[in-house]
Amino acid sequence: MAGITSLGAGSGLFSMDLVDQLVAAERTPTQARLDRNQQLYETKISAYGALRSALEGLKSPLEALSKPDGLRAFTAASSDENVVGLDVDQSKITRGSYNINVTQLAQAQSLASNDFADRDTTAVGTGTLTINVGGESTDITIDSSNNTLEGIAEAINDAGAGVSAGVVDTGSGFRLVMSSEESGLDNAIEVSVSGDGDGSDTDASGLSQLAFNGSASNMNETVAAKDALLEVNGIAISRSSNSVEGVVDGATFELKSTGTSTISVTENPDDVADRMQAFVDKYNAFQDIVKKASGYNAETEQGSVLTGDSAIRSIQRDLRNLLVDVPEGLEDSPVRMLADIGIKTDADTGKLEFDKEVFKEKLDEYPDSVAALFGAEDGVEGIATKALDVLETHLGSDGTLASRTDGLDQSLKDIEDKRLDLDLRMETFRERLISQFSAADSLIAQLNSTGSFVSQQLASLAPQQNSGKS
Repeated sequence: MAGITSLGAGSGLFSMDLVDQLVAAERTPTQARLDRNQQLYETKISAYGALRSALEGLKSPLEALSKPDGLRAFTAASSDENVVGLDVDQSKITRGSYNINVTQLAQAQSLASNDFADRDTTAVGTGTLTINVGGESTDITIDSSNNTLEGIAEAINDAGAGVSAGVVDTGSGFRLVMSSEESGLDNAIEVSVSGDGDGSDTDASGLSQLAFNGSASNMNETVAAKDALLEVNGIAISRSSNSVEGVVDGATFELKSTGTSTISVTENPDDVADRMQAFVDKYNAFQDIVKKASGYNAETEQGSVLTGDSAIRSIQRDLRNLLVDVPEGLEDSPVRMLADIGIKTDADTGKLEFDKEVFKEKLDEYPDSVAALFGAEDGVEGIATKALDVLETHLGSDGTLASRTDGLDQSLKDIEDKRLDLDLRMETFRERLISQFSAADSLIAQLNSTGSFVSQQLASLAPQQNSGKS
């Protein structure tokens, strides 16, 4: 008997479509469960990511408030920026007013040689140039390989002697120019010559043409070295640079021209209040994320993806405790906790409410206590410092959120493994169905064939039976 070449050919009962339907029916419950779990895990990972982002956002304002200058802000102004500019270090500056009278700006010394016919052909001389700037001496060898103006300038620049050199075309000749890299009298240039090829280290020929010191002044001083001279509230000050530090703690005066200017340094509590507002805003943004991720709707009796999650409860508890924390040493202070400086918690929402005017008032009255409330003082951590420690506990690579996310990532990998297992199991199931249906199809085909044979035999006997009766 010929074999069956396609499913259902022998019986008409079985088909590949039926196999597909049975395989799909077997696959669907498991696949639906895996799909639901995958979506749940991915949603949770996204929610933890949003929480992480919100907590990361808290770090910046907390870091600002934890620093010594975090609760300090000053505005500094110069009445004439064309005379004196100002840079301020907020951690050191204090209130004050300073009358500045600039009588002389600092200058860097410049020296120039006499004229030469060219820059790169005429030999100047050979020997050793010793350049002394600020008490530091540098020896520079001049020989036949570099004894032109251009060669000497390049050798000076390569020596790192505190002097820059160049060749200037005056229109009537070429001159070597040396300039001190730093201004002030202490950075004046001395140039000595030794081993001059013409036998004299001080005359106006050979390499000694470039000498400029107490023994020989064969170069021309085109710009004299000068210190900056100024008076600050009538006190005479001199500096080698036009950037004047150390006169007033935390202030650097940038001298720009001679003349007078008044520097005013005043406190700016609004800037500090803005930093505090940034902290409050980031904390409230975190609360919004918590509500979205773990809130419960009493009307619909439905929770969110992280409702009841212990990690969120732990983070909230740790941060809430800080809001009512009294740092060591402030037990008897008029400023003991956030509520004392105008920051309170809304019991319904868990968010912070900030009264900026109360804060500025307390900052003005008790600046040291407010600073101690947030930052580290004498080894004692304030609220901001402790909050940063809490955030590190939950945000670190081995912290609460990382642990949760790692577990969910592993669950997603397990789902992928289960999908592969399901595919293999369904393929085996399909092959078994095809085998069983093929066998059944063959059996039915055989039965149909046998039935046809019996019917034919019975039909052939029928005429004989009819003739016997007649």
